[in-house]
Amino acid sequence: MSTMKIEFSGGGIFYARLLEAEAPKTCGTILSRLPFEYQFYHSIVSGQALVALPPDLTVERENQRVAGIPPGALSFLVKDEPVLVPDEIYIAYGIFISRGLTVDMKQPVNVFAQIDAELDSLATCCRRVLMEGAETIAFSLAGD
Repeated sequence: MSTMKIEFSGGGIFYARLLEAEAPKTCGTILSRLPFEYQFYHSIVSGQALVALPPDLTVERENQRVAGIPPGALSFLVKDEPVLVPDEIYIAYGIFISRGLTVDMKQPVNVFAQIDAELDSLATCCRRVLMEGAETIAFSLAGD
C-alpha cells in the first residue's frame, strides 16, 4: 500500500493511503506524477472540500461516486467537455457531494486516496483556505 504526503503551504502535513485496489488506474497515474503541487481553493458547489484544476493531469473514469464520500477522501473529477466540466482534484474535509453542473445536478468522482488521521487538523487547514484564500498544496510519496 502506497502512502502520499500532503503538505499545505500555510502549514499542515497529512498522510493519505492510496486506494490502489479501488482505483488502480487513478492511483497509477497519481503515483507516476509525484511529486507535484497545485493551487487549491475552497469548493463553491460541492460542500466542505478544497479543489484544484490541474492543467496537466487527467485520469480515466473508475470507482465513480457522487455521495457517501467521507471526510479525508481525495477524489478526481474527470474532464467532461460536453458539459464544460474540467479535470479537478478534491480534498474533502466534511460533507461533500460532487459538484452540480450536469442535468441531474451531479458529477461523479474517482475516489483514490484517504486521509485517516488528524481529520480535525485537516478541517482547520481547509477552513483557513475558506477564510484566507487559496494555498499551494504539495503531494509527494511518503518517505521521499
